[in-house]
Amino acid sequence: QAEGLAIRGDRIVAVGTREEMESLAGERTRVEMLQGAAVLPGLVDAHGHVLSLGFSLRRVDLRDVPSYADLVERVAGRAATAPPGRWILGRGWDQTRWTPRAFPHHRSLSRAVPDHPVLLNRIDGHAALANEMALRLAGIDRSTPDPEGGRILRDDRGEPTGVLIDKATSLVDRVVSAPSREEQLEALELSVNHLAALGFTGVHDAGVGYAPTMGLDDPEDAGWATVELYRELLKEDRLPLRVYAMLGGGDAYPPEDRYFQRPPVLGEGDGLLTVRAIKLGADGALGSRGAALEEPYSDEPSQRGLVTRDQATLDRLVKRAFESGWQVSIHAIGDRAN
Repeated sequence: QAEGLAIRGDRIVAVGTREEMESLAGERTRVEMLQGAAVLPGLVDAHGHVLSLGFSLRRVDLRDVPSYADLVERVAGRAATAPPGRWILGRGWDQTRWTPRAFPHHRSLSRAVPDHPVLLNRIDGHAALANEMALRLAGIDRSTPDPEGGRILRDDRGEPTGVLIDKATSLVDRVVSAPSREEQLEALELSVNHLAALGFTGVHDAGVGYAPTMGLDDPEDAGWATVELYRELLKEDRLPLRVYAMLGGGDAYPPEDRYFQRPPVLGEGDGLLTVRAIKLGADGALGSRGAALEEPYSDEPSQRGLVTRDQATLDRLVKRAFESGWQVSIHAIGDRAN
């Protein structure tokens, strides 16, 4: 319920009553009386994936598909414009919005798109659908075991359905053609400008450096490589909002102790870039039945979700982070994970 605000240089230095603001007015301080108007602080997204957003703006958008048949039609339309063999990537499908509310089988997708490998991430990022060609390139068949912290869904005959949960998605991620550094920089700039256009002045990037996406084998390199992309935009005055970045975040790789060998980045570029948190994952997400629950899922009583890091590993990494001056952010959705 302030009546005005005082501005010095490019900073708001005070808000308060008319009398308080007038007492601050001077050669270096400008006072704005609000005349009953509302002033909003900058909007900050507390949990975003900025580089992924940039890539997704170029990928097949599946957020609004009302059925699996519509998904297949949309992906086939994109494939028709791409040369054979090029990866078709998409994101946003949600089987809970379809009838029936069941995970899809790749058969229809594989028939419609036989000449392109396809990988479509679920809306929560904790599951993906691959077609037959993508499964073949990844070497996934009925004999492939579930990776620790992940599931390969199978049909009644034991064949993979194409749906991969949590860490199982990395089996395909690692064979996806990685974007070049130039493409990564373009995607990042596309994303931050998109956010700024929506009115955001800041974003918490909840896990930078997904190694397979960056075309790198080393997760430490991937995390800091993303930071360097931000620094390049910052150096060229092309970063239009504040970024608070967390290293790590993908369950396809564990953040290593080497993360802590570099000091946090605190407010670089007049406060535009901060890197001071390690992102750890404890489980998956609810919609893909990967969130670790105490009780079984009501619609799949044989499942209680997936624990993607054990307690001893979490204890070790959190202790090391605090000793090294880093904050810790932990993805934990299910009650068992929490």
